[in-house]
Amino acid sequence: MDKHARWLALIAAIMLLALFTGVIGCSPQESTRHILKIGFLREIEGLNPFTIWSYQAYEVMNLNYNRLITWDEDMNVVPDLAKEWTVSEDGLTWTFKLQEGVKWHDGEPFTSADVKFTFEYIRDNELGYFVDYVAAMTDIQAPDDATVVITLEEPLAWMPNILVPILPKHIWENVDPEEANSDYENAEPIGTGPFRVVEHVTGEYTRMVANKDYFKGAPKIDEIFFQTFANADLMVEALKRGDIDAITSCPAAQFKALQEEAPEGITLLDAMTPAFTELSINVWDDPSSQGNPLLRDQRIRAAMEHAIDRQRILEVAFFGYGEVGSTLVPSIYDFWHLKLDESEFRSFDLEKSKGILEEAGYKVGANGIRVSPNGEPLSFTVLVRSESPDSRKAAELIREWFKEVGIELKIEAIDEGALTDRIYEGNFDMFIWGWFVDIDPSSILKIMTTGEIMSWSDCFYSNPEYDELYEKQRSILDPEERREVIHEMQRIVYRDAPYIILSYDPELQAYRTDRFKGWVQNPAGGPVIFTNTIETYEKLEPIN
Repeated sequence: MDKHARWLALIAAIMLLALFTGVIGCSPQESTRHILKIGFLREIEGLNPFTIWSYQAYEVMNLNYNRLITWDEDMNVVPDLAKEWTVSEDGLTWTFKLQEGVKWHDGEPFTSADVKFTFEYIRDNELGYFVDYVAAMTDIQAPDDATVVITLEEPLAWMPNILVPILPKHIWENVDPEEANSDYENAEPIGTGPFRVVEHVTGEYTRMVANKDYFKGAPKIDEIFFQTFANADLMVEALKRGDIDAITSCPAAQFKALQEEAPEGITLLDAMTPAFTELSINVWDDPSSQGNPLLRDQRIRAAMEHAIDRQRILEVAFFGYGEVGSTLVPSIYDFWHLKLDESEFRSFDLEKSKGILEEAGYKVGANGIRVSPNGEPLSFTVLVRSESPDSRKAAELIREWFKEVGIELKIEAIDEGALTDRIYEGNFDMFIWGWFVDIDPSSILKIMTTGEIMSWSDCFYSNPEYDELYEKQRSILDPEERREVIHEMQRIVYRDAPYIILSYDPELQAYRTDRFKGWVQNPAGGPVIFTNTIETYEKLEPIN
């Protein structure tokens, strides 16, 4: 590298450092800009709402775009872009009245035409995760700029929870739907949200600036800087030094250490979330599956569950944070969550595990590994994320328990991107990862339907009885009646064991209360950031 190139590189490094510390430039106005700096441990994979999948990317999306509705701390539906709504007696027609005077980030007016376009664009082209929320909309009308009328093919139990970011028609109508669902970057996303993305470097940082024309009132902070860290130790040290203001999804070991030595002005939060961590098992009964076919035997999966001490995993791998997992809907959603009684729950019992395998004909070989009647060894590989030391520890514990009952478990650590590819190729035996579950259970329940194979399903489970119940619960408007069906669906999945849900997960966060005030836990008792809403960002104020 010549001197000129080195000089340019040095200037670039200085400018990036100045940007990160919020002191770029030298005018008094710029030096007093209030920048909220947030650290986390994985990259934001993109800005296109139809191709993102991580909750980090969804956080940026939710700040950039609004939905029609949002939720309060008690998880009641409250206005967002829609200020009010009504429904016909038959439950088929919903009329939304929109906020007035809302503008897109580029200054264009927001109208009902944007809502109509968004829903039809997603519905007609089956785009992304959001299609489930609009697929049943048979007709969408915009009789005036402030009104949207939606007609459904059948009543939908989860309405009006339409978890869809509203997009600007004047931009997205020029985007080919095939490109939107694949490689469209959306490099300069235009929304109505309180912040807009102005800079994004994959794997490094994303910078957002305040929307001073935000319809709920201009944010009191000027920028948000999302910083990706290579490891948890670097992230925690940056928080302690004051280089960043908040961290999210802090690994349990570092969080435990922070509790013992957190500097003054840093608040620690151990909050329950609508998330779980599961051991997912490839049960795909198809020639395309690259998983070990022995795992299609439910008896092996049941024996595996009896060989896992979830409480011990919480204590050792997760340092006591979280709750023992069981069924598909997390316990934070108490109304929908199925609480298994002792006779249903497959508790830790190594002798019972051995008994199930013996009765099924899997005998212990000379090397201590059980084999099938055809001589196939019970030897499997579990994939864990290299970004998650907690998952690695959990896998190591499980490996030792499995060894005691005659199952060999190999551990392979790969990054999240590679794991995602492996999952949706069906190229795995098992993996440890998790889900963040929407407020209405339909989304997590749908993942287990046959139609989601090669889409959102990550265990390739199929059960016609379950599929029928999923369709049935969608149109049951009485909550108590619907809950009975949803409980039965959870019971079926638990019985068949394509997942072994290890834990209901906490969100371990740390944030500075000496610099900012207005942190909001949503839902009540939940996290302050990276949650279902953006209320913290809307209310946060600098302390100076």
